[in-house]
Amino acid sequence: MVWRLPRFNNVLIISIQLWLALSQRAFKISSSACLRSPLGRIGHISWDSCLGRCSISADASVCQVASAGDAALQIAFTAAAATSLSLDMSSATTCSASGAYCPQIFMVNSDHAENIVKLSKCAFYKQADYSTHLLTYTFMNVGGTAAFTVQDDHGIGRAVVPPGAMRECFCYCSGTCSTGTSNQLYCTHISR
Repeated sequence: MVWRLPRFNNVLIISIQLWLALSQRAFKISSSACLRSPLGRIGHISWDSCLGRCSISADASVCQVASAGDAALQIAFTAAAATSLSLDMSSATTCSASGAYCPQIFMVNSDHAENIVKLSKCAFYKQADYSTHLLTYTFMNVGGTAAFTVQDDHGIGRAVVPPGAMRECFCYCSGTCSTGTSNQLYCTHISR
């Protein structure tokens, strides 16, 4: 006996496949055209304009304003010690309201297991309160040696991202979003 799908099911399957192809999200990575170039320093932060990567050698609170079209920020921790990067998502030093995109994906190369990426006021996008939306942030550990921790304004770890792993976090704001502790990240974890 041979089972055959009615023609309607074939159309449905093709429609679902087309929908999945059209719903693909793509994020431009901060530029990486050259292999090396001189570094410009701002405090303890090195911005290699050719590599398009933010190098963190000590605790920092700014990285760079993403270029127009960039939505994935590359971060390299280089201190070989516990270091943190705290990004205020409501600030023009993190994301600009004038055409530049705010980072939605953080591609982190961690060199120490106590490194921290902290998002402050995560309910802001392009310097505007987006508390009527759930904002999504993705954290990838593209390094091969050490995990890093994701925090919000509450100062506790919301996710640990080991080498080769990824965590997705949703930001929810209850109350006045310009108050950091009103913003909270809810992150996915490994399930067994």
